[in-house]
Amino acid sequence: MNVTVIVVELLIMFLVIGLLLINPVTFISDYPPEIQEIYYKSQNKEAEKEKLTTMMIIKKVVVLIVFMFLFAWMLHLAGAKIFIQGLLLTYTYAIALFAWDTFFLDWVLFANIKKIRLPGTEHMDKEYHQKWFHVKVCIPMIPIFAIVGVLSALIMIWIW
Repeated sequence: MNVTVIVVELLIMFLVIGLLLINPVTFISDYPPEIQEIYYKSQNKEAEKEKLTTMMIIKKVVVLIVFMFLFAWMLHLAGAKIFIQGLLLTYTYAIALFAWDTFFLDWVLFANIKKIRLPGTEHMDKEYHQKWFHVKVCIPMIPIFAIVGVLSALIMIWIW
């Protein structure tokens, strides 16, 4: 794995942690349902649930577009010249990011640092330590990763 992937993963980690320290609700749809429900009830925000869900969808679409261009740039830096090289390398990057996000950010940091937990859910140690939840959430993302891979490789060819 090249240095670019490591640098990008560290930048993502600091960005995510920074956003969570500023506003833990930033990634509310990525928390297990039990945690979300307790948060909405404890903070009297049940009426805002739909609005927050809509905002999360918009944020995730923007992040996917940013990742397509970021991956295209990383492919260029890694020396990919043809579509298939770019596609396979993008999938390698996506797997590396999935592993980093799940095994380190979700399983280690978020499960153990109470300061970045949603307000009102700081006591929910068992729910924050649901390892299988984070893996199951990524499985439906596989087709989206496939599309991002194809588009990233095409952007790489188009720009460079």
